[in-house]
This record gives sequence, structure tokens and C-alpha cells, in this order.
Amino acid sequence: MSAVLQQTLVPPTARAGAPIVVVGTGPVGIRVVEEILKRDPGTPILVYGDEPWEPYNRVRLSALLSGEINLAGILNPPRLPGDHRVVQHLDCEVVAIDRARRRVTDRTGATQHYSKLVLATGSRPRIPVIEGIDKQGVFTFRNLHDARQLMARRSRRAVVVGGGLLGLEAARGLQKHYTEVFVVEHANRLMAQQLDEGAAELLRERLQALHVRVVLSDSVKRVIGDASVTGVALRSGRDIACDTLVVATGIRPNIELARDAGVSVGRGIRVNDQMQTSDPHIYAVGECAEHRDRVYGLVAPGLEQAGVAAHCIHGGASRYPGSQAATRLKVAGVKVFSIGCTGEGEVTSQFRTLVFRAAHSRGYRKLLLRRNRLVGAIAYGDWPEINRVQEAVQHTRYIWPWQQRRFLKSGRLWPEQAAADVADWPAGAVVCQCTNVTRGTLSQAIQAGHGSVDALCAHTGASSVCGSCKPLLAELAGAQEVAAETGSRTLLWTAIVTLVAALAFLLSPVIPFPDSVQVPLRWDLLWRDSLLKQISGFTLLGIGALVSIISLRKRLARFSFGTFASWRLVHVLLGTLAVITLIGHTGLRLGYNLNLLLMLNFLALLLAGSVASGVIGLQHILPRARARRTREVSLWLHILLLWPLPALLGFHILKTYWF
Repeated sequence: MSAVLQQTLVPPTARAGAPIVVVGTGPVGIRVVEEILKRDPGTPILVYGDEPWEPYNRVRLSALLSGEINLAGILNPPRLPGDHRVVQHLDCEVVAIDRARRRVTDRTGATQHYSKLVLATGSRPRIPVIEGIDKQGVFTFRNLHDARQLMARRSRRAVVVGGGLLGLEAARGLQKHYTEVFVVEHANRLMAQQLDEGAAELLRERLQALHVRVVLSDSVKRVIGDASVTGVALRSGRDIACDTLVVATGIRPNIELARDAGVSVGRGIRVNDQMQTSDPHIYAVGECAEHRDRVYGLVAPGLEQAGVAAHCIHGGASRYPGSQAATRLKVAGVKVFSIGCTGEGEVTSQFRTLVFRAAHSRGYRKLLLRRNRLVGAIAYGDWPEINRVQEAVQHTRYIWPWQQRRFLKSGRLWPEQAAADVADWPAGAVVCQCTNVTRGTLSQAIQAGHGSVDALCAHTGASSVCGSCKPLLAELAGAQEVAAETGSRTLLWTAIVTLVAALAFLLSPVIPFPDSVQVPLRWDLLWRDSLLKQISGFTLLGIGALVSIISLRKRLARFSFGTFASWRLVHVLLGTLAVITLIGHTGLRLGYNLNLLLMLNFLALLLAGSVASGVIGLQHILPRARARRTREVSLWLHILLLWPLPALLGFHILKTYWF
């Protein structure tokens, strides 16, 4: 791979402002460039990278190591407009920042002025203090150089130090080359920061079944060998022979460049909610940034930070509130997941836990609730609801008792059909966790003409990191939009009129009788005159009979003339006419005893019907799952409330004529 996209920029002295300089060509640095260009495609930008490669996706290094993809499969070139003013300086490390003159110096000695400087310097492996750690055959697993070295090495037995994300990724890649792999972890379980004991034990059993040996509650004391590694000595007294040692014991943010320039640092480069450092002209994003005393070691928070920084650089008022870091990893062919509170290092009495175990598939799912709100989740194995669960944790959604019972019984929070259809997810639900692209953003892109998976990837950046959400994009791209029902506007307006009229009975005062017989319009005759009362009453009865006949349209074959949509329109119009007639028959009086029961039943029937009619009229713009559930519930209520109506109405007529 070689440097790309070289384009001549006008020297700083020849223009009013210097370019924006971005230091770092990882996914987060590239995202900053793309986000800036979205807001102003003509912005001059210089990008510096200390590696000789084109920008690539570090998340997929393990797939490269295992042979699942080739070098082209991890490339992550920036998506640039045709008239861009971007220059990339690859294999060109920035070694100094002159804040007073607002310029950077690279390792060749060349200097470059900047208007704004974005530090996306990432992190490097943390190397523990171990005797003999500098011998040949000791590797880290953090960048493309590390991966290429391990790919070129033919190892018979390897020891991976670290049972966290990095260590298991390295073990997964090495194991595909028929290398015998040991994983040594000082904690009492794998992925101790992300998984609980139940999920971690299933993961250990899975690795053991694939002949990856796991050693827990132990650590490497000394590397054995003269010039090259021949084994490791553990603190437990055990020795493990090996020819390769991979150190994956965590990362350290690259803060030296900022620190040497006098920028405030802690564990990372300290930033505020606008991703600004202590120097307002310098921003920091990704694994090198420390926001509210927290450094994120995952790509997704860095991508969120990149968007905020780009917006603020262009004068926007965005704020970064922090991220709900989520771990999604495929280890040894099995998906593992955690988000939010996992109970690790926290007071467990603050949470209530729900655990589901699938014996047939050895799946494991755990929810952590605080006052019935979802604050954390852990999973081992496939979980079709995983994206919706993540969205629920991010927004601390309330988990209803029936959802909790369903989870304990089936491992699902939502009905199976609703969980399976990505087009039914809420607009704010995140589909691509790596790039934080929501279902609503993807749907808007599809409506704008980006209908294929490739077009969605190029336009939104979804599936451009780990690629695990590509099936969801394919499902969404193939989803058909719900068409508006025939007469949708009529359905909606009749629903509104019926709903308002029905609510008037429950909330409005009754229509009063006139204070004097001298008034010109005697509206009270509607309720005092026996003939008028019977006319309005039998009108209601006739409307009810017509509605009953119309309901046969979809139940008896002989009632097949006309379209169902037209019959439905007549049905709802008659319902609206019925509630208007009811006002004339009662004057908004609910009555007492049997009359009260009849009125409440009839009003509930009208309310359920108006809700169903309104949802049908709006179903082409409502979320499909919500529209379907609301429609089903309201229609069933409408039907159930119809059953007691004939008996109550019969008693009402009998009582009226008897007395």
C-alpha cells in the first residue's frame, strides 16, 4: 500500500487562514476529516500518519491475522468529495507542536501552520514489567505492523498474555494457523471487565473445546530463553514451552505530543464537552482523549467524539456527554456482548438481575435493572434483539413486568416478530454500533436513493468498521415501505372527531336544560319529547345494525362486492355519525345504573374504534412495529367490547317500554 490522494494546497501565506491539521489516520482521525467535509467540502485539511500504510481499520486486524480477509479488506480510505482540498502525509510522524505560532513539526523537520489542530493519536500497547520481555519472539498486537509480523511467523505454540479483548482477538487469529495457543489471564475469568462469571465460563469452555488452553488466576513471571523465547515461567510455578509470546495486557494513550507542548494531560489528553483541550485551538478525540476522567478504549465512542469535534470546529454548539461503551466481539465463532453496568466493581445490591440460559444452544443472557430500568446487559451467543437491547440501555428504558416474564421464559424482551424486523426498530435505535448510525439515519438514506448495501455504507459509514451489521443493512435495504391506506385522511379525521366526541362525554359538563320556556330554541325537547327521544334512539339502533352488517364484509363470502377499504370507510363514518347522534340522544348525560353501564360500554367501543382507525390512517408514517401492535390491541378491544352491547341495549329498550 502507498500514499494516496495527494493534492497541492495553496501555501498558508497566500490565504487568510491556515488549514485544519489532523494527526492520526486511524478510524477516528479519518472520521474527523469526513465530518468536517460534510459541513464544508472545500475545507483545506492536512492529515499526518506515522505509519506507511493507507488508513486502515484496526478493528479487523484479527480477521486479517486469521486469513478471513486480505489486506484490501481492512482499508479505510476517507470518503472525499471530488473537489476536496485534503492532503495526506503518510509515514510522517508529527514530533512537536508550537502552540504560540500554531504550527506542527514532522520528523523530517518540515513545519505546517494550522487554524485548528485535531489530535487523534490513539494508543499503544501497555508492556508489563516482566524479566526477559525484550527477547526475540515477543510481539504485541495493536497495528498492521504487528499483524504482518505474526502472519509471517510460523509458530507451533504461542502464549498470549491477557484474556481481555486484545488477547482473545490475538488468540483467535493465531489459532486459525494451526498454532497451539495458551491464554494466560491474571483475573479469575476471561474478559473480566465486560463479562460476568456465567458468560465468561461459557466462553472459556468454548475456547477449550477449540483447543485454546486457558490459564486463569495466574501471570507470567519470566520469559524463558537465551536470545529467543522458548517458554514462560508463571507465578504459580508452572512453565509453558512456546516459541511465540504475544503481550496483550491493555493500552496506554499516546499523550506525549500534547504533554510536551504544555497541553493538560492525565491518563489521556484532557478535553471538555466540545472535545477541546486546555488550548482552545487544539482538539483531541479517540483513545488518546480523556473526557470527564474517562478514557474510552473502543472505536465507537471515538467516532461520536469525532462528530462533535468537527461540528464545534465549524462553530457549532455540539456537546459530548460521554458514551455508553459497548463491547461486541466474535470469539471462536461465538458472539459475546456487554454494555452498561455489568456489576464489576459495583454494589450489586443496587441492581436486580434477570438471567436466561438456553440449555440447547448454551446461550446466556443477563439483564441488570435499577428500579425496573435497564442499565446493563451481558450476553454469550446469538441474540437477535441485541441492537434494541443496546438502545434500551443507552436510554435506560423501563422494562415492564410482562417483558421481564417473557425474558425469563424465552430470553426475549420483545415479541419475536418485532425483534426480528430491523425496519420496525425505533428511529433512534443504533444499527451500526461502531459508527453509531441509527435506523432513522439509514431509512432517510434509503429514501434519498441510497437503496443498496454498498450505497448505504458509502453514504452513512455504517458497516465500514467491523462489518457485523451488514446483514441488518441488507434487511433494511430490502424492506418495503408501508403504503398509505385508501382513504387514510378520512380515516384519520373521522377518528379524531369520534375520539373528541367520546372524550366529551367523559370530560365535559352536560348540556343544560334552558332556564325558561320562552327561549326561541327549545333544545331540551330532544330529551323531554318522547317521540324525538325514540327517533334518536332508533336512529342509533339502525346505525348499529348497519355497522353489524358491514362487519360481515370480511367474514362471509356472499358479502364480496365492493372493496374492503370502501366498506371500512363507511364503517368509521357510521361510527362518527353514531357518536354525534348519541350526543343528541343524551345531552352528554351518562345516566345511572344500567344506563351508565350501557354508556360506558358504548363509549369504550367508540374510543377503541377511533384509535384503531387513527392508527390505520397513520400507519404509513408510524414505526411499523408500534403501529401493528397498537392496531391489533385496539381492534381486539373494539371486538370484545361489542359483545356485551346487544344485551345491555336490549335491557335498556325493555326497561324504557316496560316502565
